[in-house]
Amino acid sequence: MEGSASMITIKNDGIIEPFGLEVIRDSNFQLISPTRDISESPNEFDGEVDFGTELKNGQWTIVAVTNDGLSPIQKMQTRRTLAGQLNNLRNNGDYLSFESDSGRRIRVRLQGRAEVEEYPSWLKIIITLKTNPYWESIDEKQQIGSGTITNEGTLETPLVIEAKGIVTDPEIIVGGQILKYTGILGASDTLVINSEFKTVTFNGINALHDYEGIFPVLPIGDTTVIGADGGQTIFKWREWFL
Repeated sequence: MEGSASMITIKNDGIIEPFGLEVIRDSNFQLISPTRDISESPNEFDGEVDFGTELKNGQWTIVAVTNDGLSPIQKMQTRRTLAGQLNNLRNNGDYLSFESDSGRRIRVRLQGRAEVEEYPSWLKIIITLKTNPYWESIDEKQQIGSGTITNEGTLETPLVIEAKGIVTDPEIIVGGQILKYTGILGASDTLVINSEFKTVTFNGINALHDYEGIFPVLPIGDTTVIGADGGQTIFKWREWFL
């Protein structure tokens, strides 16, 4: 749930930064991620058992153009700059946000190769992106210590829990579920339980073998949380949206 060092932004005037291109109407943005039905047929007589649906990655096609009036040298420079930016987008991915909805972002990654159409004094670029199934809030929310967490998103969301010393064998409760860690936290130690990636670390080192419990997620609405009896417990989350 770490933030991104950069952010792709489609501004209200249609400019997509940091590429400096103008998005045109030929672009295709899926408003809702596709879903896959989950079912099982035990045998031909019992019929299908419906297990609901799961969200799948989406696909966007961004069609954008450069400014008109570029010289051959400027077009070549633009190609080189875009090649570097898009290669990073292929390897590392990034977050994309619309200026008109600046509180939310979606994780994107370049899919395939970008297509470049060359005209006498401008370029047309077609970029295909694979997107996460959900949007998430840009701002990370926190609850320090025991209390009630309110998930105002439209999906259940993972939780990051940080416990800091001094505490021995901390127990943390999320929505009635008890999470246990066997060990001693000193004043400078930090235990992190990350339910999105299903990891437990002690001062950055894998500590899953000393952990007992589920990896909790926050349902929509209110969840009661109880911090460890000692030290400080911090609950962190970003809300997820369809």
